[in-house]
Amino acid sequence: MSGPRLRAVRRWVPWLVIAGLLLLLGIVAAPAGQGGTLDPNGTGPNGAKALVLLLRHYGAVVTLDHGVPGPGVGAAVVLQDQLDDARRSMVAGWVAGGGRLVVADPRSPLQLGAATDASSAFTSRDLIPSGPCPELGLSDVEQLAVGPSLLLRVPPGSTATGCYGYTLDDGEPAYFVLSARHGRGSEVALGGAGVWTNSLLASDDNAALAVDLLAPAAGAHVDVLVASPAGSGQRSALDLLSPRLKSSLLEILIALAVLAWWKGRRLGRPVPERGVVSIAGSELVVAVGDLLARTGSRDAAAAQLRRGTRAWLGERLGIGHRATADQIADVLTMRDGAPRDGVLALLADAPVADEAALVGLAQSLAHLRQEVQRGRSPSSG
Repeated sequence: MSGPRLRAVRRWVPWLVIAGLLLLLGIVAAPAGQGGTLDPNGTGPNGAKALVLLLRHYGAVVTLDHGVPGPGVGAAVVLQDQLDDARRSMVAGWVAGGGRLVVADPRSPLQLGAATDASSAFTSRDLIPSGPCPELGLSDVEQLAVGPSLLLRVPPGSTATGCYGYTLDDGEPAYFVLSARHGRGSEVALGGAGVWTNSLLASDDNAALAVDLLAPAAGAHVDVLVASPAGSGQRSALDLLSPRLKSSLLEILIALAVLAWWKGRRLGRPVPERGVVSIAGSELVVAVGDLLARTGSRDAAAAQLRRGTRAWLGERLGIGHRATADQIADVLTMRDGAPRDGVLALLADAPVADEAALVGLAQSLAHLRQEVQRGRSPSSG
């Protein structure tokens, strides 16, 4: 491949890489459109929209609550615990006042029992506990299809009642459902919320369990306790980002790093280049020639040179860029002992006799600038 074609290919490679990363980003970060796991509005297999529709079908008023259930709410359910500590405390107070709380998240601090993995005791993690459990009003719930789930152990000294249990390898019982009184209310704990996902709600007696616990009578008011409002929890802003968004941000950073590396590398060996020598005198002559070429007048060129020098000196001496020649001469005389008349002759507008005088004026003004910049008297040097 020839040199020009190779350079063209190299120029387009980073952009093609970035385009591919952005395409992958769009695929990874695209919303599923079915809601998240246990989302009360989620219509995917792991969502919980079917539970909401089921309860409403049996006459319940279902509300997605970001706060705490009110006095008129008979039952509340926590599918996945995204509550902050203060809100959990207020929910516990609501239960003590007469409400029924169903906690389907086995890892929730509101749980009654200690969650234990049942996979060590059974060859399959798809548990199918059997009942019924008339002591909890679940006489019509004969069998549950809970899928991969945890079981709950009754803590020592607890008065909780367990149903739909198994005996583990250590000989201790564990249950899928625990219930205990709390003040005037009650709390029911489940080993997992998978029993009420869209994919499992219609299996066995899972739907009957939901109706019996949450809406035993028509007109019941049920709150689904969803995530606390942003800013009320103890998680950082990074914790609040979804895994998809974190992956997207990481891909963008990688794409920028690739582009910076590609643009920063130099192909081939460095070629030393000799820089152009800057000669102050030649630049001065060129500047004067430009002024003459633009104005066609020596006096106008001289006035431009003096005006620029006065502005520079005024800023340098702290008296402003609009300082007059008299003001600048006074300051230089007091500060450096410069001859006032000499400075004034350079800075005050006056006609110039010829081109040689204009060049000499430009050189003298440049010398004056250098001396002031070095902090020396213009008369020295």
